[in-house]
Amino acid sequence: MDYSVWRAALSQDLTPENLAKVGEAFIEKGQIAEGIKLVLEVVAQNPDDFVLTMAAAILVLHRTLRYDIAVALLRKATLLRPDIYHARLMLADALLVKNDVNEACEQFATALKLFPEHKKEINQNLIVYFIDCGYPKEALDIAYTVLGEEGPTPLLLNDVACAIQRLNQSETALSIYAQSLQLDPECETSKFGYAATQLKCGKYAEGFVNYAGRPLKITPTTEALAALPRVMPGQDVAGKKIICYQEQGIGDTLNFARFATVMRGRGAEVALAVPPTLLRLFELSFAGIKCFSTLEDVPLDNYDYGSPIPDLPGLARVKTAQDLLVANSYLKADPADVAKFAVKLPARWPRIGLIWAGECRGNIVDYLADRRRSILLEKLMAALGPVEATLVSLQLGPPREELAECTDQPIFDPMDDVHDMADTAAIMENLDLILSVDTSTAHLAGALARPVWMISRWDACWRWGDAGETTPWYPTMRIFRSQERAFEPVLAEVGGALRAWCKNWQPT
Repeated sequence: MDYSVWRAALSQDLTPENLAKVGEAFIEKGQIAEGIKLVLEVVAQNPDDFVLTMAAAILVLHRTLRYDIAVALLRKATLLRPDIYHARLMLADALLVKNDVNEACEQFATALKLFPEHKKEINQNLIVYFIDCGYPKEALDIAYTVLGEEGPTPLLLNDVACAIQRLNQSETALSIYAQSLQLDPECETSKFGYAATQLKCGKYAEGFVNYAGRPLKITPTTEALAALPRVMPGQDVAGKKIICYQEQGIGDTLNFARFATVMRGRGAEVALAVPPTLLRLFELSFAGIKCFSTLEDVPLDNYDYGSPIPDLPGLARVKTAQDLLVANSYLKADPADVAKFAVKLPARWPRIGLIWAGECRGNIVDYLADRRRSILLEKLMAALGPVEATLVSLQLGPPREELAECTDQPIFDPMDDVHDMADTAAIMENLDLILSVDTSTAHLAGALARPVWMISRWDACWRWGDAGETTPWYPTMRIFRSQERAFEPVLAEVGGALRAWCKNWQPT
């Protein structure tokens, strides 16, 4: 998009709605810097316009990762109109997302003082954002206080249950979710939380059936696929044609796609629609299953049903941990690629792969989830100390830039030669151990049956349960669990274990 053309067009018909539309268009095209520049210019040229300032703030807050700019815009908005409740509340929320916890709490307190009639909504926001920002204990304290003052409501009980589940007390959380659903059986938030907590408790039979009732994450890419009839648990699929599509993240797809073979074994004709980065890997791994990487390639009229890939364990009738176990890897690297990377990697053994950060997506919930799971390479290396091994980076995205500042020990970086997950899989086949945070590469290593140590955030994903070092999802995975927001204690544990592993390592 031509910035000057759109800026001139906007000046001819400047409204908050048009500002949001044009800014959104730039962001959708990947021109995020231009979108931000546009809204900042408009605000600067209209310094007393509260509505334009709020339109700019909302766009930046919800569609970019520039929370510093969002906070600055919202500060300006509250100065222009200190009497507007939503501006004050949004500023408090944005400060929490930016991790300015003390000032966020001050703004929440100010909001409660200025707008006592909105006390219920302010408390709800504070609890939810504390949970998502990694403060479940604090969120629970607030929720119990509100519960004592106002009595139970479905959403308040949901918040209590969510905080307790994040504290890895899932059996207790289940009983609270049940109370929420007694008050409102149709509360979508509680229904989803209840299902996820059942799964975290290992109650797979009931959990996956209830998980199928979640609201789907539909995008423009999957909208047409989601419009197809959805296969439901217990349905006979023999003779049916089913297109299974990615609904959640890459890690979820790597985790669940293997159950497509179960559907095929029950007589269904199954295809997989996945992002391009997974296409070649899945074609190598799932013989007899057609794979598509773009919606345009999918002949929709050929299929009776569309199934989100996260539905597949439920459709495969997974009931116990035993149903999850696999004897060998279910994903496969190309032998030619394995040989190619074998000569590219340093010869020194053992070789250890490192992934220290996930993908930081452009919405608040995913951004906060990534912040809870990702670490800095500097902190990881400080904990590991020099190890008698070759370290190999498997990191992609902006965190890869941290390699330039790492001087503790050389780290070999082959990722310029990586074009998809099949390439990453080929590198992993040449490694003796993969050390990863909870991201898609940990799933890939587990699916390849490679030895993998995963560093879990303290509010662990439902897949990993509440406790323990092992998981039925991936028999070759060892889980190191953080017990608090800071990663330093668990990283020290990982460092000690890795030094012992290197000392005892023997070539196979």
